[in-house]
Amino acid sequence: MPSIITHLRHEALDRGLDWAAVEAAYRDEKAIAFETRQRPSEIRATAWHIHTASRPKCWPFWRHGFAARFASRLARGADHTIVPGYDEISQQIGTAFPEYAGDDGTERLFDFLFSPYDKMPGREELYRRAMDRVEYESQHAEPVPF
Repeated sequence: MPSIITHLRHEALDRGLDWAAVEAAYRDEKAIAFETRQRPSEIRATAWHIHTASRPKCWPFWRHGFAARFASRLARGADHTIVPGYDEISQQIGTAFPEYAGDDGTERLFDFLFSPYDKMPGREELYRRAMDRVEYESQHAEPVPF
């Protein structure tokens, strides 16, 4: 059975795309996807580590820890105050990450922490984005003046 990359290469060929350009665009798309998730992941991990400071075995679950641990109570209408030490978490995060400082910082922070984790797109999705990007750029490239 051919690999997904083989299928994607055939699709690129059918679309008239240069595979080297697709590979370059893929690397760019992957870097952009990683970079856009870096700060939110850092905030989520820091808050989880503050919350679970005395339980290092819990640390690997920072991606979904708050949402999973408090999901049932949130579904029943609870707010961020159900998190033990929520005020300390909010204060430390607000100090380290200014976008969560201020009057509504705690509310926005816990809305974010209780939200689902934004996973990195898979390889196939990133390659498809790259192919779309290469195709778009080839169709909208400005001619070089002589």
